[in-house]
Amino acid sequence: MTQLDLAPATDAIWPGFVKREAKSIRLVLIDDHPVVREGICALLGLESDMIMVGDAGDLDTGIELVREHNPDLVICDLTMPGCTGTIAVRKLCRECPTMRVLVLSALDSLECIRESFAAGAIGYVRKDALRADLLAAVRRAAVGAHAYCLGVTGMIMQSWLLEAGTAPPAANSPLDAEDRQILRLIALGVPTWRIAADLRRGVKVVEKYRANLMHRLNLSSTAAVARYAVSCNLLSREEVDHLVSSE
Repeated sequence: MTQLDLAPATDAIWPGFVKREAKSIRLVLIDDHPVVREGICALLGLESDMIMVGDAGDLDTGIELVREHNPDLVICDLTMPGCTGTIAVRKLCRECPTMRVLVLSALDSLECIRESFAAGAIGYVRKDALRADLLAAVRRAAVGAHAYCLGVTGMIMQSWLLEAGTAPPAANSPLDAEDRQILRLIALGVPTWRIAADLRRGVKVVEKYRANLMHRLNLSSTAAVARYAVSCNLLSREEVDHLVSSE
């Protein structure tokens, strides 16, 4: 009987192929509270794909660490001695223009969130966020994707959907049942081909119907359709909650 070779596999699976280990995310943390720094460093240090290369209690020391270690991501608080609002983010992005900055702050106003992104931040996480939210945000921000915790996402979505001054434009004619159904599906992000399949219509027919309906209601984008649907109660509470909580 032929025996199976149970020897450990080597890195060279095929000639010329070498298995590569995933690159670790190199991090610098800037926060003026020692307990917070120790906790965040300990938390992120448990992850096999993250390495904390430095932490600082003030912005100037943090910038020196960034220049020394060139990390993949800087995690930075907004409020520190000598820095209020988004001054820290602006200075970091000015002094280290290629660096990605993830804000980790107890401040959760929409104004702070908007100003942080305007200052150059790539993500925003509240200090009351879940561990999983922070880890996911770090991984997204480290590769250049915008990152938020669930609480920030909810605030942004609610502001987007229920923004003041976005009352639905007056329609030239009342909505019939099919109008309402298609508006709901558009607001929920259902693609045209899926709407066509659900309605058992041709894709071209639905595309034309959709364009005419949006033109008639003076809705220029999917975001406008979503706001219109919310204000006209075309979506259930569960559907609105899904829009708010989804990333």
